[in-house]
Amino acid sequence: MAQYVPLKKPVHQRPVSSHVSAGTKKEWGVPVALVGMIRDQLTVSSWLALGGCLQCLLFLVGGRIAFVPPFFLLFYRVVDAALMTKGWKANPAVEDVIYNKFAIHYPDAEGKYGGKTANKDIVVFHIGARNFHPMGMFAPGFKGIGDFFDGMVKDAEKRSEEYGLMGVTSYNVVGESSTSSETMTVMFFENLEGLHKFAHDPLHREAWNWWNKNLDKLKHISIWHEVFRCPAGNWEGIYVNSHPRGLAATTVPLTLEKDNEALGVKAGEKVHCYPIVDARRGPLKTSAGRLSATGSDAKEHEKYSDDPYENYGRLNAV
Repeated sequence: MAQYVPLKKPVHQRPVSSHVSAGTKKEWGVPVALVGMIRDQLTVSSWLALGGCLQCLLFLVGGRIAFVPPFFLLFYRVVDAALMTKGWKANPAVEDVIYNKFAIHYPDAEGKYGGKTANKDIVVFHIGARNFHPMGMFAPGFKGIGDFFDGMVKDAEKRSEEYGLMGVTSYNVVGESSTSSETMTVMFFENLEGLHKFAHDPLHREAWNWWNKNLDKLKHISIWHEVFRCPAGNWEGIYVNSHPRGLAATTVPLTLEKDNEALGVKAGEKVHCYPIVDARRGPLKTSAGRLSATGSDAKEHEKYSDDPYENYGRLNAV
């Protein structure tokens, strides 16, 4: 039976999702989620025009000293980027990046990573929204729907085991419009029962009732969701030099009956295990191999040139 090497150690406290952490992580004292939302409200030309107007006002008030701040800020940004490029300063963008080719495989009840690939039933829930109003984030109802959704996600994470919620990852869908990007959140559940319990929770029902009551006033807001039930053996994920995202950002709770020295977990200790495992060799090396339902022997790549990942990355958990 194939055994896989986990690349991320279990944690005692369930990690919060990127959706929630974006509201607590700050840049210049402002939550990064809010920074991203504000940046998305105007086109590049509008931001340049706004900056030009502010610069004119500063010049009228302070004279030539008004030219100092933009040049100083630009100089700081260039030097900062140069220091990170040379490796003389840590790059915050690569925090938590796993420099390896890794795939998804969930541990069994003993905390062992082995057996058939794609070894768990998964329910994937996509939910998204977009605002078409010319006033952007100040449109009627936009704050209300955002507050409801944030509240539901935070509540679901607190009650993750009750719902069978494994993880949440949020994205902005860019490319269709220069402003007011569509947002999409992907939630992973262990089964449909957990998803339906989440959907019919009182907090979710309150949001439904609010939407239905104000439907005629919210024609400028689009909402949608999709559900995919993925039986074991019929899903896969592969990542290279990536942060934990999507399935890689999920965890499963385990309370082991016996000590597991490989994971550093003692009997009776409750931990949350990541499904991140080395994918440079074995069944996880190819897409067909990661889909155990195909019955592949994972030798599809042997007809190609040397594998660049064979000696790439690390083979230990952090």
